[in-house]
Amino acid sequence: MEFNLDLSQLNQALERSPEAISRALETGLTDIKNDWRADAVDMAPIDTGNLRRQIYTEIFSGGNEVGVEAGANSTRGPSVLTSQKTGRKKYNDKRFNYAYYIHESNGKAVTGEKKFLEKSARDNQEKWRQWLERELSAEFRRAGW
Repeated sequence: MEFNLDLSQLNQALERSPEAISRALETGLTDIKNDWRADAVDMAPIDTGNLRRQIYTEIFSGGNEVGVEAGANSTRGPSVLTSQKTGRKKYNDKRFNYAYYIHESNGKAVTGEKKFLEKSARDNQEKWRQWLERELSAEFRRAGW
């Protein structure tokens, strides 16, 4: 008596799995990257609009890690500041990192959320996880799982 299994479909699914994972990660992480940037831009403090224009998101991979990171780097200066009390002008010929000042220091935001990058990530983490799971699930189904 003999027992045989046809494992050809399993082998095909296994062979297609790395490409399926790659496609799912690329699609899912791109969606997350775009959503994070849009949400952070909406939340960011606005004065001149420069900070909002400088928000960036990018997909990273290295070793066993893959993900999305966001940042903002906006500088201000040189400038002329006029005292509201005395009317004297003070010239500032140095530039400083406005994004860092607002986000990490005691800088006062004109409007918007000071921790716009973290708040956006916290608020959307569960939604993004579900997006990624759906993409992986769909790609695995296409690969034969």
